[in-house]
Amino acid sequence: MQETANILKDHGIRPSLQRVCVYRYLRGVKTHPTVDEIYSALLPEYPSLSRTTVYNTLELLITNDLAISLDFGDGFLRYDADCTPHSHFKCKGCGRVYDVFVAPPDCSQMIPAGFTLMGTSLYMFGLCDKCSGKN
Repeated sequence: MQETANILKDHGIRPSLQRVCVYRYLRGVKTHPTVDEIYSALLPEYPSLSRTTVYNTLELLITNDLAISLDFGDGFLRYDADCTPHSHFKCKGCGRVYDVFVAPPDCSQMIPAGFTLMGTSLYMFGLCDKCSGKN
């Protein structure tokens, strides 16, 4: 828990118990959870935690480059603590989201002169090996 608190401090975030537990959870899962999934997972251990606190903590993590949000157009955001350049694949069968450790293409040559590119995202959709029957 101290390691997580130190990371938050290093990014200018006061490490409250709630912030530490949300960030530690997010760093420990690879499922790209929603606010509700994080809240439900942490509630048994932290009964005073609220959904609003989870949401606000996630927004603070994003603002301070410790997390990213993913919007697959299904009405809710998913979150990822891995901020290294990579892409995401969402299975249209089971709904799981997978990391694809291939950086999105460099789009800097595609934007108008004078614009500053600050990031790119690549979302892929299809069927995972289980849903496509190939495993």
